[in-house]
Amino acid sequence: MDEKEITKRLYEMFEGALKAFDYISEGFLSQNKDVLEKGETLFIEMLSSNLEFAEKIVHQGKKNEFDEKFLSLIIPLQEIALAVRNLISKEKAILERNVIFSMKAVMEITELFSAMKRQFTDTKDYILTKNPALKENIAVTKEKIIKMVDEYAAMHKERLITGFFGIKASYLYLSLIGSFKTVAKELVEFSEKI
Repeated sequence: MDEKEITKRLYEMFEGALKAFDYISEGFLSQNKDVLEKGETLFIEMLSSNLEFAEKIVHQGKKNEFDEKFLSLIIPLQEIALAVRNLISKEKAILERNVIFSMKAVMEITELFSAMKRQFTDTKDYILTKNPALKENIAVTKEKIIKMVDEYAAMHKERLITGFFGIKASYLYLSLIGSFKTVAKELVEFSEKI
């Protein structure tokens, strides 16, 4: 493996993740479990093929510096994958329980999806270009997502006090938006290791 192959593989991983996110966000926001599960399947297939590739590198004899670099990125990639799988799991639980969020909550979740996709796109492009401005954008978007989640949680508290949200929906909403924070943090950590 050489640097060009690592770059290509990582770029394609993030491109695959972005395609999956289109289905994941559409499925959740339209409350269509089949579409959400299609996105989840695409995401899992992308992960599985890359883990199989990493396994081959692990089991080969001598590794060059690029093999080692790719393998060193597996743990941060697994952390991103775990955070995304957690987000998907929460979305599925919400759909399975037929929890309906307010229009305001749906708009907030939509904004978080947009920010997350933007951060993934910047990460994908950073992999290819190593442009420091993109790396900075990844970190800035993380801070925006954290700020959004914190503000949405505070506004949510007010909606809960006024009875606009039920307790079950409240817990699921807060848990879901908290997952966006985790994904954002993991993307920054990954970009620091590229």
